[in-house]
Amino acid sequence: MIEKGKAWGKLVELTGDEPVASSDAELAALLGVERASELAADSTRLGPVLLVGGDLHRSLGGIVGPSGRDPHPGPEPIALPIDLVEVNAEGDQLWSVAHVVARRTWWSGEFAVAMNATNLGSWNLGPKAHPNDGLIDVTRGRLSLGDRWKARRRAPSGTHVPHPALRTTRVRSDEWRFDRELTVYVDGVAVCRSATVVLTVHPDSGLVVVA
Repeated sequence: MIEKGKAWGKLVELTGDEPVASSDAELAALLGVERASELAADSTRLGPVLLVGGDLHRSLGGIVGPSGRDPHPGPEPIALPIDLVEVNAEGDQLWSVAHVVARRTWWSGEFAVAMNATNLGSWNLGPKAHPNDGLIDVTRGRLSLGDRWKARRRAPSGTHVPHPALRTTRVRSDEWRFDRELTVYVDGVAVCRSATVVLTVHPDSGLVVVA
């Protein structure tokens, strides 16, 4: 995991045969298969994945490691270790690299957001999130219609929090329980409706090179 005062990532030589992920969901699928093989004691390391799109890609564009080194590949590409988030909902085990959201239409009523990256689209919903700190940044609560419009305007800059109606935590694992089923989105994909979601961070579960 990233440590204050220490360089994040390592220099690598790309062969041109690296797997490529163009979205958060594609990257999570690749790393999820690798994680499952590790748990089954049948592991073969995937090696660095070339990440060319998605919200994690967007987030990494604004993150510089403790050494001040930009994660974007130049003459010497940098492979960055990232965390993987296990998501259990409705009996299914899923994987996320960027964010998990449980909400109703138009964000009405109670909602919950877990950020492993900083960005969800153009919104900076995890202004303090980092994909290799071993934590997810969770925001839960409900907003009035007026406050939702205000939050929408402030979300691109990350200034929607703190807010008295929202509770924010930084945790290694979390369990969400709601009074009714909400739609669960994993890395931007609606995967199910559930009243319970369990999240667990698996640190250092993959390597990415940002292209």
